Amino acid sequence: MRHPLRAEDTDRLLAAIETLGGIVRPEGEVLRLDGGDGRFPGGGSIDLGAGGTPTRFMIAAAALARLPVEIDGDPRMRVRPIDEGVQLVRQLGGHVEHLGVEGRLPVLVKPSAGLEGGALSVGKTASSQFVSAVMLVAPFTRRGVVIQFTAPPTSETYLDLTLVALAQAGVKTTVERSADGGLLRIEIPSQTVGSFDVEIEADASSAIYPAMLAAGQPGSRVEINGLGRRSRQPDLAALLALQSFGAKVEANDRQVVVSGPPRLHGVELDGSAFPDAAVGLVALASIADSPSRFTGLETLRVKESDRISALAIELRKIGCEVSENADTIWVTPRPDGHPSPASPIRIGTWDDHRIAMSFGVIGSLIGDLEIEDPGCVAKSHPGFWEELERLKH
Repeated sequence: MRHPLRAEDTDRLLAAIETLGGIVRPEGEVLRLDGGDGRFPGGGSIDLGAGGTPTRFMIAAAALARLPVEIDGDPRMRVRPIDEGVQLVRQLGGHVEHLGVEGRLPVLVKPSAGLEGGALSVGKTASSQFVSAVMLVAPFTRRGVVIQFTAPPTSETYLDLTLVALAQAGVKTTVERSADGGLLRIEIPSQTVGSFDVEIEADASSAIYPAMLAAGQPGSRVEINGLGRRSRQPDLAALLALQSFGAKVEANDRQVVVSGPPRLHGVELDGSAFPDAAVGLVALASIADSPSRFTGLETLRVKESDRISALAIELRKIGCEVSENADTIWVTPRPDGHPSPASPIRIGTWDDHRIAMSFGVIGSLIGDLEIEDPGCVAKSHPGFWEELERLKH
C-alpha cells in the first residue's frame, strides 16, 4: 500500500489489525500488511476511539478472528448506531454480543469455525458502512455473499467505492443495476484473495478544505495533485460542486485546480453523494452573496456529532440565519457581509474534525474566529493547521 493516509483513525485501525495477529510493517511512504489464510490468528480488546468507519468494518472483520474480540470506542462512538451492522454479521453466521446498551458499543465478537455467508436483503440503513463491511469480508465466507437491495441504498457512492477497492484486490464480483445505474444486487463469491499492491489516491475528503479556501478568496488558486477526474471517491463531486458557487474548477487525470471568483453565490445542492464534504460546503455558504439550501444530509445527524445541528449553531454565531430539518439546512448569509466583532467569535468544534476544519477555513477567510479544540482534526488530518497556514501566505 503506497502513500496511505496516516491519521488517528487509520493508526487505530492498524493497531487493531496487529491486536488480531496481523503483521503491519510501515516502510516510509509504503505500508506492508502480511495476510493469512482468510482468518485472523488472534483476538483481544480493541479501542477505535471516534472512528465510525473503522468500528463498523472491524465488527465484521472480527468475525474472522480465531479468538474473542472486544470492540469499544469513545463516548460519542458509544451512542452512534451499529446495530444494523451487527445484525448483518449475525445473518452471515457471526456471533456478536452487546456488552452494554443493546445496539451500541461495546460489543464482543466470539469466534466460530468461520463465517457461513449467504443471501442478505438490505433496505435503507443508517450508514453505507454496514454494507461495505459485509462486502469486504464476503470473499472469506464459505458460501460467499449475495446482497439484494430492497430500497435505494444509503450513500450508494460509497458502495461503488467499496467495489473499486475489491477490484483493486483482485476480488471477483457480479453487480446488477437499475436502468438509472442504481445498485440492485451485489454477488461476491467465496474466493482466495492474493497479494496486491495499491497506490492510495490523495484524499478528496481532506482536499475540500484547501479548495474551499481558494474558492472563497478572489483571484486565488490551488492545485490538488494526485486526485484526477476519474477518481471514484465520492467527495470528488464536492470539489466539482464548487462550480455551483461560481468558482472555476478544472480537472484532468492527475489533478484538480480550483480558482476563486470575485464573489461566491448561493447554491441549491443535494449532498447525499458526498455527506462528509458537504459540511465544508455548508460552511462556505456563509460567505456567499445569497441564500443556499442543502438537501440529502440525513446521515450527518449520526456522525461524530449531529453535524446539521452543530453547523446551525455555529453559523448563527457569525451572523447567518439558519433553518434545518431532518435532512436539509438553509443558510442565509449576513446581509452586510462579514462580521467585524470587537473580539473573536468562539466556534465550538463538537469534538468533530470536520466542523473544526470547515470553520478553520472560514476563519481564514473572514477573520475573528477562535476554534475550540483544534487538536480534534488529528482524527483524519493531523497536519491540517500547518497546511492551512502555508496556504494563507
